[in-house]
Amino acid sequence: MIKRILIISGWVVLVAGASVLLGFAKTKRNNTPCKSVDVTIAQKGSDLFITSDEIRALITKDQGEVQGKTMNKINLVAIEQMLKDNPFVTNAQVYATLDGDIKIKVSQKNPIARIIASNDESFYVDSAGYFMPLTDNCTPRVLVVNGDVNESYTTNYKSNAKKMMTDTAVHSVLPGIYKIASFINRDPFWKAQITQVYVDTLKEFVLIPRVGGHRILLGDTTNLKSKFDKLFTLYKEGFNNNGKWNEYATINLKYKHQIICTKK
Repeated sequence: MIKRILIISGWVVLVAGASVLLGFAKTKRNNTPCKSVDVTIAQKGSDLFITSDEIRALITKDQGEVQGKTMNKINLVAIEQMLKDNPFVTNAQVYATLDGDIKIKVSQKNPIARIIASNDESFYVDSAGYFMPLTDNCTPRVLVVNGDVNESYTTNYKSNAKKMMTDTAVHSVLPGIYKIASFINRDPFWKAQITQVYVDTLKEFVLIPRVGGHRILLGDTTNLKSKFDKLFTLYKEGFNNNGKWNEYATINLKYKHQIICTKK
């Protein structure tokens, strides 16, 4: 019994000691002036949509100059939420060290298509279905989508194309654009071969290839994998053998179990 009491007492002392140390550390951090703002940006490839300097400028605009301020006067939670709300950012972590350094880790969105609307407004859709505006910092080499696209970034920036795919109340080409762009982006061959998606007046999709002087009539996005499989078979067993890459004007994939090729 005495041994058990001693063990419990020991744990109580340890917990109390840890609480005191944590409280001391928090007090020390709160009273420590900010020495620096260290920004790390995780990106895919070389495209940088938002820079470290731009992030520091956003913090200064929101909180004033933070360097020299004590940590208890800097709202780290607000800074993190502000960065998460940025249209180029998919996630952000903000914390302070005991030495007075603010550490910021930001993950960029990954655009997979540039959408050029009918009114010439351009914006991106990323791999998760979120929309992004253009930036002066870079121009990523992604799939281009244009044609009869009556959409804008300003009316869709809070939307998600992936979620729109399952919403029967949505009447927009954006879910279809996202579905096609996602499929192409996941496959190295199609990512290299398909450079443009055109939306015609019937809201059907036409693919423009890099190699071959033809247009690919995809239709809607139903049976998407089957359509691309048919096209790949035509390329591999047909054009690759006979060299007739530029002989056809259109390749129609809209019909099940068949491909209709129209000569120029």
